[in-house]
Amino acid sequence: MYSHRFNIKTLHFIITFLVLHTILVCTAYSVPFISKETELSMGQSADKEVIHQFGIYQNKVLQVYVNKVGQNLVSKLVNKEFSKFFFKVVDSSEINAFALPGGYVYVTIGLLASINSEGELASVLGHEIGHVTMHHGAKMMVRSIGSQILSVGGAIVSPKYARQWLTVSAAIFQQINLGYGREAELDADAQGMMNATDAGYQPEGMVKFLKNLRKQEIMSGQSYHGFQASHPDTKERIIKSGLIASSLSRKYNNRNVNQGFYLHYLQGLIYGGKKNIKDKRKYKPRYLDIYTVKKGDTLEGIAIKELGDKRYALEIAVINGRKETTKLDPGVMLKIVKDGIYIKDKPFNLSRDPNI
Repeated sequence: MYSHRFNIKTLHFIITFLVLHTILVCTAYSVPFISKETELSMGQSADKEVIHQFGIYQNKVLQVYVNKVGQNLVSKLVNKEFSKFFFKVVDSSEINAFALPGGYVYVTIGLLASINSEGELASVLGHEIGHVTMHHGAKMMVRSIGSQILSVGGAIVSPKYARQWLTVSAAIFQQINLGYGREAELDADAQGMMNATDAGYQPEGMVKFLKNLRKQEIMSGQSYHGFQASHPDTKERIIKSGLIASSLSRKYNNRNVNQGFYLHYLQGLIYGGKKNIKDKRKYKPRYLDIYTVKKGDTLEGIAIKELGDKRYALEIAVINGRKETTKLDPGVMLKIVKDGIYIKDKPFNLSRDPNI
């Protein structure tokens, strides 16, 4: 007769063997044959690493707004795959958005500063939701770092290996942050555009987002992780998004943009600065101000009036996705980068926002 202690050891060995066998099988076929519960556990663990590396941006109103837009997109999905999704704004100047297995989606303040409407935000969040529902993170994790998971054995099924699993979760995050590869990014673009359109947004949001980021990359030197993942085929990605947008535009009319509401939320947003919590360099404080165009305004005139130098007209044009020669219509809102720390003068009237 076996002792109780021996039975526990045997049971743990059997469970661990089954987990390892499953991972070996799915690695061989490049398909992550793992449960959604395990995938969710991966996301929960790696989420801690994300928060540890970046920190949450301390603006509750902005956090609620981004989450509302994300949850609205999720509500339009036919198959959500996971019962809950989590949308978080992290405190990083890097231009980035990424998703973890299990429904965890993140956008940086650097990315929020780079886009110009709620429609563009919806296309980005839809793109990341697509990575989650198509299980790109789990698939890549098994293919790319399966050996690390195998090395910790029962980490997935035993709390005893929590520390080793934390190391693996950090590797998951680092891998995902580099992007999933060209085909996965193109698939997520298409999925995100259809999701955003189903939620009532203009399908051109993704196209505008990609084109504008390319312009901003030239000025700032920063690259969005999706560009890195699809390099050197960024042009193909923009062209394909344009074709999808054209097709969707024939089917849907009078789609939403919500530029004004979106820009209101960016008032006072920290611009530039630290890339992560460990970034200890000294940065000159800067923030986004929102300017409402008046009759007769030009970009050069605004640059002189608001920043004291007409040479800032190019910066204003690029960050707003416009050309320097673009005619400005009265009432249009523009982002302007200002030096210093933003002092809040009056609260934004949330009752006017259809998302709150």
